[in-house]
Amino acid sequence: MAKNKGVVFLLLGCMLLLVAGGWYIYNMVEDHSAGQKSAEILKKMNDLYDSPTQVDESTAVIMVDGEAFCGRIKISKLGIELPIYDEWNYTKLKTAPCRYAGGITTNNMIIAAHNYKSHFGSLGDLEFGDEIQFIDAYRNVHLYQVCEITTLGGTAVSDMQSGGWDFTLFTCTKGGEQRVTVRCKRIE
Repeated sequence: MAKNKGVVFLLLGCMLLLVAGGWYIYNMVEDHSAGQKSAEILKKMNDLYDSPTQVDESTAVIMVDGEAFCGRIKISKLGIELPIYDEWNYTKLKTAPCRYAGGITTNNMIIAAHNYKSHFGSLGDLEFGDEIQFIDAYRNVHLYQVCEITTLGGTAVSDMQSGGWDFTLFTCTKGGEQRVTVRCKRIE
């Protein structure tokens, strides 16, 4: 009887390891796919910047394959440059970061992204004083400096939008219960 229990626990342990391994591989594939899709969008954005018909003057977005992008973000320290969807939803987040709230002209833009390595997975590696660039649909470069890095609760929406920050970036922690949040001020 005890021998049977040992076999059952061994099989259960092996099954759990297989599930964990499968989940890890799935996440790696999702990350890689998101990085490739973002790079393709950036290439198309660069090709379209010279075509004034692709920038919607009324909303300051650039249209790529029928999708609206408010610009792109470049964080040299992390080695990332990514397109930013003008509006967020969970499906779009699987491809690129999204404007969560606010805007560049109102000095309160908030950008959300998945914690993929190819996206904001290294956001917590930023330090006070690091520089972040946001390049809008007209190719205007807006410079920001990191002033605060904090972790907020996963449902702390009002905290995310408070504080009067010019530019905020956030992503989930690995477990998804909290948000790594980077607060920035505009550099004149």
